[in-house]
Amino acid sequence: MEEMHPRLRRILGPLILLCTAFCGHDEADREYLTALRGEEEDMTREEQIAHIDRAIEISSTRARYWEARAIYRIDLHQFDAALADLDRAVKLAESPYIRFLRGLALCQSGRHAESLADFDAAIAGQPENAQFYRGRALARVEVGMAADALADADHLVALAPQQAASHYARGRSLAALGRDREALAQYDEAIRQRPELVYPLRARADSLERLGETTRAAADRSAAESSAGEREACAVCLDPFRY
Repeated sequence: MEEMHPRLRRILGPLILLCTAFCGHDEADREYLTALRGEEEDMTREEQIAHIDRAIEISSTRARYWEARAIYRIDLHQFDAALADLDRAVKLAESPYIRFLRGLALCQSGRHAESLADFDAAIAGQPENAQFYRGRALARVEVGMAADALADADHLVALAPQQAASHYARGRSLAALGRDREALAQYDEAIRQRPELVYPLRARADSLERLGETTRAAADRSAAESSAGEREACAVCLDPFRY
């Protein structure tokens, strides 16, 4: 069972309290809350999706149901289905977070160029939210917009220097500009802050390889493979586009 998605962790407690007070006779919300409580009850993603399916059958106009199902489907790598759910959520109640989540799902399915419009919309709607710049910076690296990626990453580090992903995004941006030596310091900081993350190790190995430091690169690759095997259940440790 994967760890609870941060979005669901934030909303689970307040929603249970809210629905205890106001939603006692709402069958759709009861199904939705059952799915959310599945995070604490060792329910499989498929079982949680079944509860959300029933919630949507009862009331299909609540964006939170479609968003929750999309998150579960992302966990199962069902990206096309997740994106369809997010499209519906956007139509029902567009928000910066939903657009950010859609951008991440597009990136996870390899559609980085398509993701940029979603990240742009998320940032336009909530420019103070650091995580949105992380998504766009990494997507921009993937499509060859390295200078723009670095601008996002610099802003991200200024907003959230305490987050390992900020330094990883800056490292990737610097490396894309051919500044691998500077990138190493960013990867070092990301690994120092969160040693359980696998992807900064892999990125550092790539930079070391390009700098001719093959022994250190090989050590990082070996450490990354070992760490990945230990953290198979931690999707956010393996993929920078997971959240």
